[in-house]
Amino acid sequence: MDEPAQAAVTAIVALAALFLALRYLLPGTGLGEEFAKLVSLWGGLGSMAITWALMIMLATVPLIMPMMPGEHPIKQAGLKAFDNTVHLAFVLSVAAMLAVIVLHRQVNVPALMFAGQAALLMLCYRTRNWLAQREEA
Repeated sequence: MDEPAQAAVTAIVALAALFLALRYLLPGTGLGEEFAKLVSLWGGLGSMAITWALMIMLATVPLIMPMMPGEHPIKQAGLKAFDNTVHLAFVLSVAAMLAVIVLHRQVNVPALMFAGQAALLMLCYRTRNWLAQREEA
């Protein structure tokens, strides 16, 4: 149930360790700042693109799913793809939030927007578990 949260915490710890290592082992090179720019750019763009894909899935899938029987393999594959996509978007948005905070050295509006997006994705994941009536939800 908490797999996305565990993956996000692992990503934050690894990125924070890397940012600290770049800042203190290679001071004055600007490598830490450039890496933070890359993580914030690709994490942000990736999470937003995946979130848009999720919104498209949420809009179109209800039209298709009722036509399939309960345990149809394509239906199960689609639900697993949805779960994995939410998971990936959540981890990318948390990584982008950390990179924006490191880059600007404060919590600003883009960091709060990524935090809100991550909260929305976690709510989406929990709602999916609840609707599937999973025991761990």
